[in-house]
Amino acid sequence: MAVIPSLQRDLFQTVKRAFLRALAVPGAMLFLAAVCVAYARFVEPHWLRVKRVSLSPAPTVRLIHVSDIHFAGDARHLERVTRVINRLDADMVCFTGDLIEEAVFLDGALQILSEFNKPLYGVPGNHDRWALRSFERVREAFRGTGGEWMTDNPVMVPSERVALLTLACAGERTPRGYKRILLEHHPDAARQTHGETFDLILAGHTHGGQVRIPFVHRQVLPFDLEEFDKGLSRTPAGPLYVNPGIGTFYLNMRFRCRPEITLIEL
Repeated sequence: MAVIPSLQRDLFQTVKRAFLRALAVPGAMLFLAAVCVAYARFVEPHWLRVKRVSLSPAPTVRLIHVSDIHFAGDARHLERVTRVINRLDADMVCFTGDLIEEAVFLDGALQILSEFNKPLYGVPGNHDRWALRSFERVREAFRGTGGEWMTDNPVMVPSERVALLTLACAGERTPRGYKRILLEHHPDAARQTHGETFDLILAGHTHGGQVRIPFVHRQVLPFDLEEFDKGLSRTPAGPLYVNPGIGTFYLNMRFRCRPEITLIEL
């Protein structure tokens, strides 16, 4: 008569083990998801990367490319970016837009950028145009570093034999022997050069996707992006580098897309 209770106990243990195994998989998945979210929120947005890109076997210009700071009061992060840039051996810094989130953050951003020890050249992004009615204070700050804030004006840098251009002035004649560099916020500018060619095109805007979930990361890119999302691409107008940005937008997260300072040899 003891056989039946024994069978019942064995059946109960079997069902219990199967139930626990069934719970283990979704439990592990939930734990992994929580770890990934914590990492994307608290680690990667501040895990600064310096990437080096060489476009010439005998470079004559070394420039630093940064983009999409989206400053909203995180002074420690931007100060760290500034310290890293100041330690790098380069001739200039090129910024491709979206300096601030709102006008109230402009003073803080400009105060930190004024500490650059290299000439800072830059163009506005869509957030800068939304936030600011005038760029005069930005222009003064960039000029204070020895650089310039560009909207539709070409800038010649004789010391480096470099011509910095925007789409608005892409057709301007440049001195013989100068390297032509196009600065634009949106990477699709590489498709809008009307036959003009450049030694380098620099852009931002995409944040590299910011949260690059495998197989679906293109779903979180800006809606107006057609092709170029991150890194170096070859285009008929010249080599295009899309910087994934320093800051974040909408979600204060990054996943598989660290903030980047790019050192380019040209």
